[in-house]
Amino acid sequence: MSQLIPNTTPLRTFGGHENTVRAVAVFPDRRRMVTGSRDKTLRLWDLETGVVLKKMEGHSSGVAALAVSRDGQIIASGSDDGEIIAWHGETGESLTKPIEAGSSYISSVDFSPDGTVLATGSHDGMTKFWCRA
Repeated sequence: MSQLIPNTTPLRTFGGHENTVRAVAVFPDRRRMVTGSRDKTLRLWDLETGVVLKKMEGHSSGVAALAVSRDGQIIASGSDDGEIIAWHGETGESLTKPIEAGSSYISSVDFSPDGTVLATGSHDGMTKFWCRA
């Protein structure tokens, strides 16, 4: 297991969202990162250059949670209005329209290790499993 080295200076700063960044996930290959914000967008970043590769739009309210599948092929995001969207991990293009996943905001999302199930947790106390077709 890698050790965290105490450091008080960030290696890089990523700016671009227009509101609070509420969710961050680094891809398994450690080359990219995705961020989600109250500005209703996700941003796909190149970690080496700090460049935004894609601004991802589709949510009608703030993004509260996100996850990247273990193979890096799918990003899942959940928003304040209880919707989830699946995105292509390489291109950042949406794979689904917003899906009603909860009666209130989605507070957490995660993929099963094999990537076939997405679990969502919401503020209404519900946890749901979604199977990938």
